[in-house]
Amino acid sequence: MAAIRNLCSALSITATGIQPGIRLNRSPQGGGSGREGIIQLAAAIGGAGVVLIQGHPSPNREVPVSGDTGWATLLTLNAASKLRQEMSDLPYHIRVNVSVIGTGTVTIDLEGTP
Repeated sequence: MAAIRNLCSALSITATGIQPGIRLNRSPQGGGSGREGIIQLAAAIGGAGVVLIQGHPSPNREVPVSGDTGWATLLTLNAASKLRQEMSDLPYHIRVNVSVIGTGTVTIDLEGTP
């Protein structure tokens, strides 16, 4: 059975901003090579908004700071994005980054696969 982890709930995308990182340390969402997941949007991104799903490869327990150069964009989401998207090789840490202002809010879940 898949495990679901909320990355953000009703997050306003009317302003840009990086959300706090989340450590993926619970099975089946343990980060690392070979661990897969599915990003699930509750609804399409509003307006011209762009939301990035970013990951960090550090296996350390502490979530890396926002400005750490290890953060990389894994998925770019906008109004045309599919509501469900596969991610292979989940990182050890993940975060949501509103990079372009849109309208409304966004809710994003990560579904881990066994």
